[in-house]
Amino acid sequence: MPQMSRYAFLRRTPLCVILLVITILCGCGNGGNPTSSPNAGPCPPLPAAVDPSFLTHLTPFMNNLCYQKQNWQHDAQVRTSDGVHPFVRVWYSPPLFDWITVKNRIGPVPDGAMVVKEQFQSPTAPLSEWTVMVKDSNLSWDGWYWADLVNPTPRNPNATPTPAPGGGCAEPQVQFNGAGLYCLNCHASAIANSGTYSSTAYLNPPSVGATGTLADASAMIEDMHNISSRETPETSEAEQAPMFVTRVPNSVFANLKSLPSTSPPCMVSQAFDHVVPAAKSAGGPEEFVTSDQCAECHDATGTLAGLVPNMIFGAQSSTPANLSQFGEWRYSMMGLAGRDPIFFAQLDTESTLHGHLAGHADGAAFVQDFCLRCHGVMGQRQFHIDKGNGPNTLLTRAVLQDPKSKYGALSRDGVSCAVCHHMTDDKLADPSTDTGLFKVGPASEVYGPFPSDTDPSGAKTGDSVIPIPMQNAEGITPKEGSQVQNASLCASCHTILLPVFDANGNPAIENGEPKSEYEQTTFFEWLNSGFITIPCQQCHMPDSYQGNPLQFKIANIEDDTFPEVPDHGPSTRLPDADLMLESRSPYRRHQLLGINLFALEMFDQFRAELGLFKFDPNLPNPLAKQIFSQKTAIAEAITQAQTSTAEVTVMSATRMGATLQADVQVQNLAGHNFPSGVSFRRAFLNFQVLDAEGNVLWASGNTNSDGVIVDNVGNPLTTEFFSATQQNFQPHFWMDDPITSDGQVEIYEELATDPQGLLTTSFLSLDHKVKDNRIQPMGRSFNGPNAGITAPVGTGADPSYQNGCGCSVVRYEIPLPSNAAAVNATLYYQSIPPYYLRQRAEEGHGPDTARLITFTNQLNTNQYPEIANWKLKIATSGSVNIQ
Repeated sequence: MPQMSRYAFLRRTPLCVILLVITILCGCGNGGNPTSSPNAGPCPPLPAAVDPSFLTHLTPFMNNLCYQKQNWQHDAQVRTSDGVHPFVRVWYSPPLFDWITVKNRIGPVPDGAMVVKEQFQSPTAPLSEWTVMVKDSNLSWDGWYWADLVNPTPRNPNATPTPAPGGGCAEPQVQFNGAGLYCLNCHASAIANSGTYSSTAYLNPPSVGATGTLADASAMIEDMHNISSRETPETSEAEQAPMFVTRVPNSVFANLKSLPSTSPPCMVSQAFDHVVPAAKSAGGPEEFVTSDQCAECHDATGTLAGLVPNMIFGAQSSTPANLSQFGEWRYSMMGLAGRDPIFFAQLDTESTLHGHLAGHADGAAFVQDFCLRCHGVMGQRQFHIDKGNGPNTLLTRAVLQDPKSKYGALSRDGVSCAVCHHMTDDKLADPSTDTGLFKVGPASEVYGPFPSDTDPSGAKTGDSVIPIPMQNAEGITPKEGSQVQNASLCASCHTILLPVFDANGNPAIENGEPKSEYEQTTFFEWLNSGFITIPCQQCHMPDSYQGNPLQFKIANIEDDTFPEVPDHGPSTRLPDADLMLESRSPYRRHQLLGINLFALEMFDQFRAELGLFKFDPNLPNPLAKQIFSQKTAIAEAITQAQTSTAEVTVMSATRMGATLQADVQVQNLAGHNFPSGVSFRRAFLNFQVLDAEGNVLWASGNTNSDGVIVDNVGNPLTTEFFSATQQNFQPHFWMDDPITSDGQVEIYEELATDPQGLLTTSFLSLDHKVKDNRIQPMGRSFNGPNAGITAPVGTGADPSYQNGCGCSVVRYEIPLPSNAAAVNATLYYQSIPPYYLRQRAEEGHGPDTARLITFTNQLNTNQYPEIANWKLKIATSGSVNIQ
């Protein structure tokens, strides 16, 4: 082939390529930065984006408009982005421009390539914001550093937060710069696994569209000093919730020795719960990532301007609700498990009581690693995947307080998306997977309820799920897994078998072997019930909201409903057929609630102390300020508590001379015991005799303002608190063993003694069950699965606990006041009863115990009527006349 002349080369080569060659010859290197230009000014080369200090280098690069000074290729003028962004002008670094033009977008985007998107509120407005993409294949699976910069000196989310005015914990700040950010909800739909829609289509002025001129650089910089940083809105000093508020201390802790710490440390900000899929070069993806990687698409994430995100209910009403998977999971107790102040106080107790265990070099570390197997499951699992399972290789509580620890971040994220959706069906509900030992599939797979058929190219078929965007963003392929709809998925973490240790750290021995005892048997309770055909998911993942059946697309991505990218020229987005989201009905909510409103309200009043954002940063304004998922969780938990937990009926109330005889039935409506779960929860009956005006004449089960059960004079019952010298508790009452005095009360609970014979709430000391009259589910059989493990204790010959009615009938035989006219019976519930809280204060000595006591002392229950006086009303009979 004859050599082409320079003139012929210039004449036959596109102008954009000629400009590219000139730019490269001018000396632009990594990221488009000059390597030797004498006019570089304050534009030194950027380090690789994986460098922890990258943001501190990127900020001055942008503030000094280095991309302009280096003459990067860019859109000819400010243009519309069809509502995806404001008006924009996009700039392309030489390596990226070379990839677009010379390489025709074939092969990987080179490391160091950059896209700078200048944003304007109108075609003639000054520059108001930058969004930036920087390629670094070693950074994460998708290989991009994302930045959203408004202020010339944006706050670094990795910096120490500024203390809140007036003391207390700083407001957690949202992270808008780094790997694995919300930008992926759109950019994962880009073609060729590139993550960028960059195109040369706008380099020449289009015939129609937005117009405008770029302002002088110095003027732009000056103007941007007046632009506020794009972060979670700051709260005023008046809005800042102090760590301590004025309130009479809870009487539960009266006369106890004070703890050494009265100012518990603030929990690490939610911004640090950020673990992205590892890069291919680092062997990624790893088994677990944090929920924010799923929230990018499975929250009600804002996409097109003016478009209501999928999974928002009642967007036009005054009370819209975020019913997305992330939106509801965030304020479930599964989502809060890694920040739960009650759990961590319990963990402090276990670490204190069992700090020295036979066969373990560090008993406290062993206990913490063991308990984090469920509450900090992703961090604990990933820690042992990475570091092995040696006897001294243990994940400790301290790691969760380290903002720089990957394992701390994963643990704080609780029972997160990648837990349930990684579970395989291998041996689910088998004893070998009890106590959090479920099996997981490959890191590159997650399992859901929908078909996942694809054609050989990897594209979706029929109504199957969309695989490619998730593969692009996370390196994970969604697959159908029927186990996610099966109750056995819940078995592993709701069947808890624990070792038993005595006060000297020695294992309790039974039949010559170290003893174990079940701390939680919720799955067994369901398995032996009349609800066996109703999986857990049907109640805890409802398909309606406030009586309305739901139908939603289950993600917010750049899909086939978006405008073409670009609107002229070759498409840079995946074909629409690969992006067609299906509308799912029934739509299963990730509500995942019990009725632990006491903890949920702590996460309201002490949200900043517990490290959670004030607003969901993914939601578009004004929805972000209207929707509070915590309030949705509370409202739904109240509904669950008062409509589908239990019913109370006064079966009879009869005068028998000077005696009143009344029978009260409590019917369990749940598919497991009530209460269920951790063994310290309790419910109790408050039975009242009323006069004709409704005044209380006599009562069993009244409480004081702190939820302590009292007699008719207001004195706490002796049985409300336990000590070495006070081991009496309320027995079970029924028709042949009636309540006859105000010192007696029917409490539905599980009580156990430790190897020393003392009543205990230590999970690792549950040696002998002395009472378990929790109301069993309807249809329970004495010959059913695991019937011996879930058998009642201390209920005598009460037929209600033998005939499978799922009920309890309590008789009251009391002196009849002369002016008595009616009776009323109400069932109350306490997930953290007074005796439990006092034992935490007596047995734990660390900051986590101090935190729970602080919260308990300061929680203003009058602000939360559903838990006023530290008790949650489940059901009431209403007033029933005495016959």
